[in-house]
Amino acid sequence: MTFVRTGELTVALMLIAGTVFAAPLKLQPASPQPSPKAGLNVKYAWEGNPPRKIQNLTKVKQMAKKMQPGQPLRGLDYRDTNEGDPVLTFNEAFNVAAEITGYIKFDSPGVYELETWSNDGIDAWVGGQQIGYVNGRQGCEANQRTEVEVPQAGWYPLKISYFQKYGTSCLMMKWGKQGERITWTPNNVFGR
Repeated sequence: MTFVRTGELTVALMLIAGTVFAAPLKLQPASPQPSPKAGLNVKYAWEGNPPRKIQNLTKVKQMAKKMQPGQPLRGLDYRDTNEGDPVLTFNEAFNVAAEITGYIKFDSPGVYELETWSNDGIDAWVGGQQIGYVNGRQGCEANQRTEVEVPQAGWYPLKISYFQKYGTSCLMMKWGKQGERITWTPNNVFGR
């Protein structure tokens, strides 16, 4: 017979419960509900001439004061580029920081899975909850999948801090209602 001290057992059960039974993050809808235009707002800053490399999200926050509005994004469907192609709607390819704001619309309440993809760093928030985070460089790949509870149909605020250091770039999102297949989020559910 094996004996386990109570404290160790409690911690082990809490770790298992946290992994298996974590409650979805409850999103807060926009209040009042907006009537947005299509797309997302974006502001950019660039570290060039001579290029200073953006290493992490702290640098993005430091650059926020010098960000300038850019051409709105069509949504979050910016697939992996070729090296040297412009980042999102900006005219530069490397050392670009962006702040993206707007809304995402859910047509019905329920539990959804959201998954951000980025190259490089991202800090993504929807309805007051963090849904994606990478504080460094990576190729175009999934960050993490997050379960969220949507209490009512409608628009939810979205905010993303993003940077592209060098190489290729991408910024995308997948979504799906619990129990359904997760798919790329269509551009027409984003508003500004």
